Amino acid sequence: MIPFFSIIIPSYNRADFIKNTIESVQFQTFENWECIVVDDGSIDNTREIIEALIIKDSRIKYIYQNNAERSAARNNGIKNAQGKYVCFLDSDDSFEQNHLNELYNEIELKRNPIALFFTNYIICQNEKKIPQIFPKLGDDVIDYLFYNPIIPARVCIHSKILNTFNFDEDIVIVEDLLLWIKIALKYPLFHIEKETVIYNLHEDNSINIKNNSALKRLNGIKLFINKYPEIKNEIPKKMWDSIIGDSHFNLMKYYLYNKSKKLALKHLIISLYRQKRHHQLKHKLYVLFMILFNRRIIEYES
Repeated sequence: MIPFFSIIIPSYNRADFIKNTIESVQFQTFENWECIVVDDGSIDNTREIIEALIIKDSRIKYIYQNNAERSAARNNGIKNAQGKYVCFLDSDDSFEQNHLNELYNEIELKRNPIALFFTNYIICQNEKKIPQIFPKLGDDVIDYLFYNPIIPARVCIHSKILNTFNFDEDIVIVEDLLLWIKIALKYPLFHIEKETVIYNLHEDNSINIKNNSALKRLNGIKLFINKYPEIKNEIPKKMWDSIIGDSHFNLMKYYLYNKSKKLALKHLIISLYRQKRHHQLKHKLYVLFMILFNRRIIEYES
C-alpha cells in the first residue's frame, strides 16, 4: 500500500535520541505512513538502533550517506519518499500521537490540495512542557514566515511541490525559511492551530548559544540574498533588516557569553542600526549601557 505520509528524519550521531523520535511516529493514531531515516554519516550506533526497529516495523526505512549536512539528508529522503505528503522530523524531536491524524483531517477537509500545511509545537526542556503562543496565519504569508520561523517538524508538504523545490544544500540554518518562501510564492499555506509537535531543548541543539548558530544564520541569510535576487526583490527591505538585525543581536549574546565585550558591542550597534524601531529596543539600549559602563549582564553570562 502506498503511504499517505512520508516522514523524513535526518540524523547525525543522535543515537541517544533517535529511538524515542521514531517511536513517536510509530505511536501515531494514523497508521498509513513510512518513516525514512537518513543517517548523515553517523559514527555512533545509530544504524544498529534503527535496524532493530526495522525488524519489527517494515514502515521504517534506513538510508546511509556520507556526511553532507541536514539539507542534503532531507533532500535524499525526499528523493526516496513515496508518500502523497511529506513531513519532516528532526532526530531529537517528536510528534504528539495525533500529529498525522490532525494533518490528514485538514488535508481531507481541504480536498487534498497541492499545498504546505503546518501545525504548532510545544517546547520541552528538562522534561517540562512549555506551551507556545503563535499568531494566526494572515493574508501576508511572507511577512508571517519572516517573523514567525517555522521549524521543519511542523511542516507537511504535497510531494508534487517537492518535485520542484528542495532544500538548498549551500545554505545553513535558514535553509528551511528559504524553502517555505519559495513554496509560499507559488502555492497556498494552511495553518493548523493545534500543538502536535514537541521541540526538545538541550545542550546539543544547533540553536544553543554556545554553538554560535547566529553566525551560521547570518552567513546563510547573506548567501540567500546573493543567490536568489528574484526572491530578495519580492521581500520588503524592512524584513531583511529585521532578520539581519536579529542575527547580529544573537551574535552579541554569543560574544557576551564568551566574555568578548568588544565584539558584543560591535554586533549590538549593527543590530540597533538595522532595527531602529523594534520591540526589544529598550532592552538593547539597556545592554548597550551595561557594556559601555562595564557592568555585569547576568542573563548572558556563561
